[in-house]
Amino acid sequence: MRTIAILIGKITIIIGKIFKRGTSLPGKVALKIDKNLFAKLTYPKTKVVITGSSGKGTTSTLIAQVLTASGSKVCHNSSGSNLSSGIATALIKYSSLTGKIKADYLILEIDERYNKEVLKYLNPDILVLTNLTKDQPPRQHTIDLVYEEIIKAIPKNTQIITLMDEPLLRYLEKDLPNKITYFSLAKNAYSYETQIFENLNTTYCPNCDTKLVYYYYNFETLGSYHCSNCDFTYYKPDTIATDLNLTTKTLKINDELIKIGSDTMYQAYNVIAAVTTLKSLGIQINEISKLINKINQDNPEEYFTYQNKKYRYFNCKSENATTFNSALFKIKSDHDLKDIIIGYSIISKRYPHIDASWLYDIEFELLNDSNLNLIYLCGIQKHELKKRLLLAGINEDKIIIKESISDMKEDIVKDNSKKVYCMSHYDYGDIFKNTFKEEK
Repeated sequence: MRTIAILIGKITIIIGKIFKRGTSLPGKVALKIDKNLFAKLTYPKTKVVITGSSGKGTTSTLIAQVLTASGSKVCHNSSGSNLSSGIATALIKYSSLTGKIKADYLILEIDERYNKEVLKYLNPDILVLTNLTKDQPPRQHTIDLVYEEIIKAIPKNTQIITLMDEPLLRYLEKDLPNKITYFSLAKNAYSYETQIFENLNTTYCPNCDTKLVYYYYNFETLGSYHCSNCDFTYYKPDTIATDLNLTTKTLKINDELIKIGSDTMYQAYNVIAAVTTLKSLGIQINEISKLINKINQDNPEEYFTYQNKKYRYFNCKSENATTFNSALFKIKSDHDLKDIIIGYSIISKRYPHIDASWLYDIEFELLNDSNLNLIYLCGIQKHELKKRLLLAGINEDKIIIKESISDMKEDIVKDNSKKVYCMSHYDYGDIFKNTFKEEK
């Protein structure tokens, strides 16, 4: 059954390429033929899993790119299909008909709720847990539920790499016997001492439920903290990044200057997670920095110009307030007069629910300043978005509702803003860029 499942899976991959169909179908078909396929494969010697609420795709891709650039053969679900069927597709692609994965490293991005489906077969050497935040409430319910499912799925001999700056993840060592390697971002020019976000994931000590005291915040609940009632505290981790500069898009680890490839706080954390993982795989920091600096070149489309205005797209995951807050945190630091586009055409491809409650965890209040020109709304929740913005104190005269991005193009081009930001799920990314692209 194993060989038949792999063969049919490989044929389905070829057919999918011809017809440009999704990447999860071959794995879905193979698992239908042999539901125990994961248990029958022969995996590479070194296996790394990356999971978390956000950043797992970026982090896993960077790890895979560095390993490939160093001369290793890597099996990676690079398409981003991170459920069981998508993972099976990636494994089949790199597998022989007898089930041997032909690679030096297995690097898999796995959806946080699907670790229980896969980890028991993989028994990974390393599990990277990027973060845990409120995400897709109809599917994920609460952070506590996701946390419990993850820790139950991790084999006892798996090394965990995670974030010291997040108190909930710092608590892992209380719940698990595993070796845990922490990483952190030191206090920097963008840190702040008074919290600017209200709807936070973790504010109380996970050990005794006393409200935590912070020395500084880097973003939301990420920072340096301690509990005034017990011994729960931040301590210096194995890897700590310093000298973050979002203008030059660099930071330092062990005095090595490393490019982060983008100018957002969360991208910095993704790079630190990748560096920590590569160090744990035995690669020297000078070699890591050299390879990452070749990979993380400036993205020419990060900002682009159309009729004398600068444009920027932020990929903000629907039903994940933290990704929107990350974009707002960056936009807030821009003191030019700006327009903002918010919208999306889908919430999820996995379920039909259209939930508006997550909009109230986004700190739209950060937009309420003199540098805001207009906010343009479109998509399936444009009216719910308007209600949320009004509650945030945004003047109704500054809120414009349109049916699509193309419908707002003429108004945006003519108004007096200097910059235009689009905060959207991936479904509007290409539409935004193509709408305001210079005609050659």
